[in-house]
Amino acid sequence: MEKRFFRPFSLILTLFIAFNFFGPAFDFFGPAINLFGQENTEAALSEKVLGIEGIWENGGRFIEFSRDSEKDFLDMRVILKPYYRFVYEKMGNFSSSIEALENSKSQFYLRVNYPYIKKAVVFPVCIENNFFFTSFYKKIPYEVKEERADNLLEPKDENSANFLAGKRNLLDGFWIEQGSPDGILLYPNEAPASIDAYFFTGGDYIRFRYWLDDLEYNDKKVIVKGNDGVSYEFPRLLKRGSLVYSCVTNTGSILRNYETGKYTISSDSNAENTQGLFLSFKPLGAGPGTHAAPDTYPKAQFSVLENLPLYIMDAGKVFAMGSPFLIRSDVKNLDAEIEKHNSKRRPPPEPSIPPAEDL
Repeated sequence: MEKRFFRPFSLILTLFIAFNFFGPAFDFFGPAINLFGQENTEAALSEKVLGIEGIWENGGRFIEFSRDSEKDFLDMRVILKPYYRFVYEKMGNFSSSIEALENSKSQFYLRVNYPYIKKAVVFPVCIENNFFFTSFYKKIPYEVKEERADNLLEPKDENSANFLAGKRNLLDGFWIEQGSPDGILLYPNEAPASIDAYFFTGGDYIRFRYWLDDLEYNDKKVIVKGNDGVSYEFPRLLKRGSLVYSCVTNTGSILRNYETGKYTISSDSNAENTQGLFLSFKPLGAGPGTHAAPDTYPKAQFSVLENLPLYIMDAGKVFAMGSPFLIRSDVKNLDAEIEKHNSKRRPPPEPSIPPAEDL
């Protein structure tokens, strides 16, 4: 009985003495292992957050992204500018993370964790040259049905329209909207009811929409004939997470609801906060469908599509039109800016009813 008791006890005592004696050695190697782990983690995180860190703003808010190296996440701080920007109001901090898309320098997935929401909300964003877009268009492969005897569908890359037209334009190709025009809100965004798509070839364009639908996803195609007489094939359905969007209202393979017209790109190198390019559309016709005319689209982002600032990004893989959601701010210290702005004394507003002595 004594032997069975003292043997484990002596083993524990030996290990205790060894750890106390060699403790400095373990302490020496321990920080080294942790240091390399932190270094690798920070390097990977730095590559992801380098382009997004800092202070961004628009007319209604500031958003500051800063790295929390201890908790290994990206802190997103939101400051609103309510009451005609008379006051800067702190709205809180949200933990987030960012992931770069493969083979892209400007496209990212921004994941934001909202309070009381189990899953993070994912925002496709495009960040380039101090512009921050939450709504943009990504070039997607498509197919062309050439007028040949065999009448075969021939897959093309993003320059297939240029191949047929014999010339190259900035926007030639098929583009599908990414992200949300609502931007980043203080609460989870609702899924968009529709997704815009554009096809450009030469000076012509075709515009149509994918509508949220209750369908099972498949890889079937739809066909539409352009102004050049060539038939083009596009995906019939889009899948965004668990949601499915459709560009046809039945099970057919012919696209009926679309808008056609001409587009032009102009330049103005003196325009501020732009790339100096501007996009204008001139609708000329529509498909035979009942939802082909543009005035049937509810909540159109732009009522008149003329002279919209145009941004070509990510080596031509992405374009955006209109103002970016955020622009990198000149403010360096947000807390000091808030205190300075909110301490200003403004004259009281004029009374809606003039005093009696003025009557």
